[in-house]
Amino acid sequence: MVPYEEINDLKKIALGNHEAFRSIFLKYYPKIKYFITHIIKSETIAEELSQDIFLRIWENRENILNIRSFNAYMYRTAKNKALNYLEHKFVEKSYITDYNQPAETNPEEKLNAEELLFLVRLAVSRMPIQRRKIFIMSRVYNLEKETISEKLGLAKKTVENQLSLALNDIRKVLYLAIVFFY
Repeated sequence: MVPYEEINDLKKIALGNHEAFRSIFLKYYPKIKYFITHIIKSETIAEELSQDIFLRIWENRENILNIRSFNAYMYRTAKNKALNYLEHKFVEKSYITDYNQPAETNPEEKLNAEELLFLVRLAVSRMPIQRRKIFIMSRVYNLEKETISEKLGLAKKTVENQLSLALNDIRKVLYLAIVFFY
């Protein structure tokens, strides 16, 4: 449910009210910039892209009331803006480094894969230390559960449980990403 004040601000923006636009800008700009920064890894470029989003909103303010969920719209727009930027950079880099050979993968698929990999890495980085260690030993270094249990001095069942919990952590993050973005 959109807060009443936000609906009023959106109505005022549609009519060209600068103060209402300022209110929405101050509410969403920090969130959008933070979100984009984590996707593209550049605060300066994230600032530019975020400002572009708000410029587009102002330029198309007459249509703002057609948006059903402004919050979802803002994050979807931010995601698309960041992914378009990354795609542009990917195409540019591919052209510069290997302009004679055709691309082997679709840039959009590569961006989606990179985005999912980012989310997996984020989930792994937030795991408890022992779980993270076990997961990395298993999935990155391809060690067997028995080997991991010997190296860490843990029961094989503990290693199995921690791997199961690690995979559940990753599934939760990916599920939320799919629900939120797709």
